[in-house]
Amino acid sequence: MTLRISLRKFLRPSFFSVALVFALLLTLPSFSSRALAQQPDNDDMNRPSAEKPDKDRDKDRVKKDKKDKDKDRDWDRDRDRDEHRQRNEAQSQQATQRPDNDVTHHELESFDAFLDSNPEVGRELARNPSLVNDRNFVDKHPNLSRYLQNHPGVREEIRENPQGFMQREKRFENSGEDITNTELRNFDNFLDSHPQISKDLQKNPGLMDDQNYVNSHPELKEFLSTHAGVREQVREHPGIFMKREQKYEKNESPQR
Repeated sequence: MTLRISLRKFLRPSFFSVALVFALLLTLPSFSSRALAQQPDNDDMNRPSAEKPDKDRDKDRVKKDKKDKDKDRDWDRDRDRDEHRQRNEAQSQQATQRPDNDVTHHELESFDAFLDSNPEVGRELARNPSLVNDRNFVDKHPNLSRYLQNHPGVREEIRENPQGFMQREKRFENSGEDITNTELRNFDNFLDSHPQISKDLQKNPGLMDDQNYVNSHPELKEFLSTHAGVREQVREHPGIFMKREQKYEKNESPQR
């Protein structure tokens, strides 16, 4: 009896132990499966991220297109600006170097006579020839406005190339080409009638601008006072005027 009780006591805890172990063995695979499921996959970590959604991809493409368009616009603007500058420089250089072969002797003579009669306009245009294309300047000088209106040839040439035209006019004036045949003929007739004055002036043309000499020769003084064109010419360049008179004298002598 005692042995049976002892054996029953012994077997009871052993039975519970075996049942516990068996239960643990049954739950172990389930636990391992969950642990493996929760562990990150190294292949997934190394795998490239999924492509961006279409919306983000379209947004990036729009940004890139806008950036490219901005670059193209800036490039076109710079190119147009450079071409415009080069074109202006070429036109300016061409205008300065152009010989103005279209300008006639008559146009230069006419404009020179106008400037002689309007010295203020002449000084302004000499300093800044482009004023001839300034409407405000022309309107402030009615004589210039009327002259340009009545002389379309001069108006066209001087407005096309103001600096070149004024340079030609200056050379024309300095060369004595603006001395008219009428002025030469009148002065030649005067010298023929006053041989002593003619000899004096041939030796020293500057005497015509010498007030003492002019006052001591009333005939010369009277002639200059009544012939403003001659008076102005001999005072500007007496030597050139006398050479032109002598040339005129030689050309006219065979016809007399």
